[in-house]
Order: sequence, then C-alpha cells, then structure tokens
Amino acid sequence: MKPFKKVIAIVLALVLIASVAGCTPISMSKEWSYDYNDDTLSEQLDIGVYIYSLYQAYNTAQTYAEKSKDYKEGESFLDLEITDDDGNKAVAKDWIKTEAEKISVSLLAIDYMVNKYDATWDEASMSSAETQSKNAWEMGPYASYGYYQPLKDELEPKGVSYESFEKSSYVASVKQDAIFDVLYNKGGEKAVADKDLEKFFLNKYVDYSYIPVNMYTSETNDAGESTSVAFGKKKIDSTVDKLNDYANQINSEGLSFDKAVKGCVKDFDISESSAVKDTIEPLSTTKSSNSDIAKALKSLKANEAKVITVGEDSDSPIAYLVFKGDINAEAKDYLKDSNNHKSVLQNMKSEEFTEYLEEVTEELLKSDALTKNSGAIDKYDPAIFYEKPEETTASDENSAE
Repeated sequence: MKPFKKVIAIVLALVLIASVAGCTPISMSKEWSYDYNDDTLSEQLDIGVYIYSLYQAYNTAQTYAEKSKDYKEGESFLDLEITDDDGNKAVAKDWIKTEAEKISVSLLAIDYMVNKYDATWDEASMSSAETQSKNAWEMGPYASYGYYQPLKDELEPKGVSYESFEKSSYVASVKQDAIFDVLYNKGGEKAVADKDLEKFFLNKYVDYSYIPVNMYTSETNDAGESTSVAFGKKKIDSTVDKLNDYANQINSEGLSFDKAVKGCVKDFDISESSAVKDTIEPLSTTKSSNSDIAKALKSLKANEAKVITVGEDSDSPIAYLVFKGDINAEAKDYLKDSNNHKSVLQNMKSEEFTEYLEEVTEELLKSDALTKNSGAIDKYDPAIFYEKPEETTASDENSAE
C-alpha cells in the first residue's frame, strides 16, 4: 500500500458462491490467511484480506499485460510475461501471487509500526475514513464525479464483507498518516528540520497565476449539440497581441497581475473568476493540469509573465497570460499553516516513507513470528477474477435494433 492514497480493500464475507472461473468454492467459515505474533503485535488477517490483495494485484498486473504485444482484449493474460514498474519480469499469475502476499503483509506492517511508534489519530480522521468507506461501498469511489458503481455490487458476489473492507482501506490509510506524523514531525525518529523543509519548498514549489482567454465561439443547435468555431486569424492575432501587451507591462513596468486580469476582463468580456491566482504547489502537479502552462512556468523568472497559446490548430484555441510570482516571499507564511506544512512534508518524504514501509513488510515476511495459512491461501487463484466477455450473436444485434 502506498501512503496518502486511499486504497480500496476487499475482504471475504460469510457467503457461499461459485467463482466465475473454475467454480472455486468459497468457504462459509471465516478462515485466516496470515498471523503475526510477537512481543509487539498479535494480529491475524482473515482470508478476505488476501483475496482483496489478489484482486488488487490482478488489476495492476493487467495494466502491465496491456503493454505486451501478445495481449488480447477479452482474453486471459495470466500466462503472459509482464514487466512491472521496477523492471522485474515474471509470468503474470506468478507475479500476482507474490504481490498479493506483500500487500497483505503490509497491512500487518502498518499495525506493527502503529504499536512500535505509539501512533495515534484523532476521532475526526477516523470518522471521516469510516464515512468514505461507506460511501465507496454503497455508491462507488467516484460517485462525487457522477460515476455510480458501488463496490458492494462488484465485489460482494465474491464474498466480501463491508467490515473487513473498511478496516483494510480508508482506516489503514489513517493509520499510515499517523505513523508518518510520528516519524517526520518534530521530535520524530526521522524529523525534518524547518530549514530543510523550506529549502525543499523553494526548490520544488512555484507561486503562479494565469488567466485563460478563449479564442473561439460556441454555438448550440436545435438538437442541443454544442459546436466550437475558432476565431479568424486576424482576431486571434489581435487577442494574442493584447495579452502580450499586458505581459510586457508586467515585465517592464511593474504592472500587477491583478490589474492585468481586470484589463483582460474588460477587453475580452470574460469573468474575473476564471483567473487562477496565488496557487502554490509542486510545479509538476499544478492545478491547471496543463503541461503547456507548467513548461511556461519553468522558463519564467520570479515576477515575470508570458503568453502561450494552446490548440492553435483546433476549433477551440485558448491563449493564457501566465505569471510566475516570487516563491521566496511566500515560503515562511505558507509553511506556518499546519495543513500546508503537512502537505509539503508529505510531498518531501512520502517516497522515503513508502520504502520504509516496504522494508518493514519484508522483515515481517522473513520473521519466524509470521505464520501463513497455505491451505486457505492456495484455494484462491488469480483466475477467479477473469470474466469472459459475453458473446454477441446476430440475433442479439437484430433484437437490439
């Protein structure tokens, strides 16, 4: 599991079903998969945690398999050789089993570290995790975007219980956050000095602003269909020239970006709310989600502006007045905010923390205190997640027509 990422975990419920692939029976009893017992931790994972880990590993392996020239849509990829992000090559079904074990034991590693570092969390964080778990289970993780697909509907037929799902997903994420805080905040084993955090912030973050100006018109026909028509060359050139004038005033005359925005609002009849201002975050993940803007920011010095155009050859070109502020002037005040401080710290140390969690997981995998219930685990094959596409017959197509 990766830190600060809400991982959706699926666990076996007390339901008897037959798998769609191979009709593998799922036990009515609540079997266990891994057990860890030493002076620091006594915990047992039920078989459902392993089944979800297998499911998660299966989905990841499929993304690797899709890159293979031998991959065929709709056909099982389990016998294909895949290459993971670390460059390791393996037959997909073998990689999935190995990865599923690591994912499962990483949950034990999280609880091991909670006990070791006496990590705690506030009630609000845990309550929020529980609410998120319930929403994902009942409506789907992307319901807020209008995509309704309850995990319950997808996974309950496999024998999933909500209680174990909750424990292995958002709740586990809260525990990771708590461990991170204990390790990296002041007084922690891996605490980061304020001067080092500020140095990271100054090197990796950017204070930027921009305002977009559409260089096209939109029309809606009687059927409600919207179409875009780009301005003619003369009007596009005029728009870009006006924006360049504002950029030049910012660069040579000290015009503020705010005043430039007010001028754009008047000149182009656009809303001032369309401007993105005073946004500070890692340059590689600017809220614009626009690589052209990110590229422009990299070429600018503090308090400089420039104009870029995007989609010149399309029917909906856009011009942007982009401004890069002085990150040095923002650093101290920005980092005084506790939420900002935590966000920057996580960006700085999340990769290191992930590696540390992986190291602890490997230690537990090799420990005599870990017991593996092979009899239960070996009942489950990655093939249980493969569903053969339904065949479409000519009669089906005719009836659909």
